[in-house]
Amino acid sequence: MSHSMKALVQEGYLAHFLTYHRHLNATTEDWNRTLAEEVFDLLTHLRPAVFAYDATAVYGGIVEALKMFPNIFSIWVRRPMWHENHRQFMEFSAHFDAVVEPAELAEDFDHGPTKEERGKVLLVQPVLHIEPDERMSREAARAALDLPDGVTVVALQLGSGANFDIGPVREAVIAAVLERPDTVLLDLRSPIAAEAVAERPAHPRYRVAELFPSFRYSRAFDAAVTAAGYNTFHEHVLGAVPTLFMPNEADEMDLQLNRARWAELTGHGLLMRRDYDLAHVRTHVEQLLDPGERRRIAARCRLIKWTNGAREITRYIEDHARLVRTDFDITRR
Repeated sequence: MSHSMKALVQEGYLAHFLTYHRHLNATTEDWNRTLAEEVFDLLTHLRPAVFAYDATAVYGGIVEALKMFPNIFSIWVRRPMWHENHRQFMEFSAHFDAVVEPAELAEDFDHGPTKEERGKVLLVQPVLHIEPDERMSREAARAALDLPDGVTVVALQLGSGANFDIGPVREAVIAAVLERPDTVLLDLRSPIAAEAVAERPAHPRYRVAELFPSFRYSRAFDAAVTAAGYNTFHEHVLGAVPTLFMPNEADEMDLQLNRARWAELTGHGLLMRRDYDLAHVRTHVEQLLDPGERRRIAARCRLIKWTNGAREITRYIEDHARLVRTDFDITRR
């Protein structure tokens, strides 16, 4: 159900898009029945040894399809920092052979439902798609993005605001950055995003760039203003990009506010909240653009000892793929 499927296709992987029931105006019962049939067909056709499910919500259609294939080793990969209203999904753990949880840098600030189950899951290090040392050099990234030397580049990546209106704060951030004559504001848009962001009037130092994954180019950035979703947060902290985090605080999202609070209180980033800081955006941006502040944030970030949990998950999946019986039985229940 993720529009990031486009990135998989571009890398040569087979992919199949499943539309969410709200987009079809379908009942959850009808949609789950169809989902079970589609997943059943995929499993029958592909005959995998391991089924890895990466999401917070577990749908009935997934569970029903897995019941038909008892010999497939099933793994639920779920990130922590849940709101309490996501607790209902915890009961689905029993339908998977294993649960894998990537760690949070802000683990001390996670008080959600998954914390109670830590002793029952495989815990791995925080997961990144691209590791910090795999990024393009500063010179190469700036050349690729047509960014001149001698300017302060601020990346902006707040999303479309479809479920959390960020319009006024977004415009205030852009205005505060462009007030300074030595800055370039790079508005990052994901080419896989489902919703478009409203365009704004042209400005010689305002650039729009469609990048995925944007972290590959992040050495070109002197600072950033971003949301605090799992991927972006861990990329910017582990990549030592001085960042002002503005969490998406919609109920259906994870606890982005807690991540951003951890960053602010430990000196690994700055925090700005939509509902409290609109009048103080300029002050926050000035703090972010202070050279000494940026050096201090980057230095603290570089002290973090970390290995990529993605490698641990890969080994775990490969080990179980070899162990699973080669026959492919279907048990109809």
